[in-house]
Amino acid sequence: MYRDPLFGITILVAIIAIVALADYSRNRYRSKKRSQSLKNLAKSYEYTGLSDGVMEFLSLAHNPVPTLMFLAQTYAKSGDSEQAIRIYLSILEKTSESKDKIPILEALGVTYFDAGFLQRAKNIFIEILKSYPRNSGVLSYLMRTYESMGEYKKALEVLDCLDELEVGSDTISSEIIAHKNYLYLMMVIDEDFLSLEQKEHQIIALFYQAPSLHKLVLTYLKTYNLPLFWQQVALLGDVQNFIDLLWGFPKEAIPFDLLQNAPSVLDIYRAKGYVRDGKECDIFELEVLRVLELEGGNLRGGIDFEYRCHSCKSIFPFDSYRCGACSELGTMDVILKLRRAKNNEIH
Repeated sequence: MYRDPLFGITILVAIIAIVALADYSRNRYRSKKRSQSLKNLAKSYEYTGLSDGVMEFLSLAHNPVPTLMFLAQTYAKSGDSEQAIRIYLSILEKTSESKDKIPILEALGVTYFDAGFLQRAKNIFIEILKSYPRNSGVLSYLMRTYESMGEYKKALEVLDCLDELEVGSDTISSEIIAHKNYLYLMMVIDEDFLSLEQKEHQIIALFYQAPSLHKLVLTYLKTYNLPLFWQQVALLGDVQNFIDLLWGFPKEAIPFDLLQNAPSVLDIYRAKGYVRDGKECDIFELEVLRVLELEGGNLRGGIDFEYRCHSCKSIFPFDSYRCGACSELGTMDVILKLRRAKNNEIH
């Protein structure tokens, strides 16, 4: 009997059927678990309800989701994140299929992120990635969420995942390298277990490796190691985007002997009247201030700074390495704003 070929085939078919059934059951269990996890996540956030009109539309319309998604996005863009969040949560409550929940959860996570609810945004992005780990858009937002939370090591880990997904694209690769350098610098600066000497060694290495990080590095050195700060400043060529860093020093704090071969840096202090050698400044705004200082009359000039994203051209009153409008990474262009000096203002 055991040598009968039909018996062997029957046993083989039975084994295959058992394995297939077990695999089907396991996949169904995982799918059910993911669905329940997404459902629990949506319910875990406080929901205060919407207007009766919106709820009625949600319950009566044949396919209300596209319209309500558009409405929520409109609220989010206008700055009413609370109303947008309410709409997204309402849609989730009425959505049963897990795959249909994903774009809604993604939009909800982005809204939480933009509104500053970083922990909630992080939880949503992680939950989505459990089901769809190759979602590059969600990975990118998770990286930025970790960055905003100061968890730079985790942001780097997410960036590694993005790097694997974007293999083959030279443009994306250069962006990822720029992100890695930036996140690594921030991680080193934030690291409590490194001594100042160890930090400075790694930070200076990045200074030479990634010119786009020059301003971040100089900002750090200005606080923690002024002699090293001035050594690096003396190497600068174009100082246009560093004027705000160098403007506030009193005359006695500036090592002019170290800056003799840095004419663009000395232009800043010609404009302030610290250097009077008759040389003109290359930057128009600085030259105006230099001339006013030389005249010595009652009319004195001052300068304010604004910051413009080199990508979207949005202008901000404060400097930031990541644009608050388009999220592009990089040093912002410094805009010099001439003004009349106040009576009590000291250069």
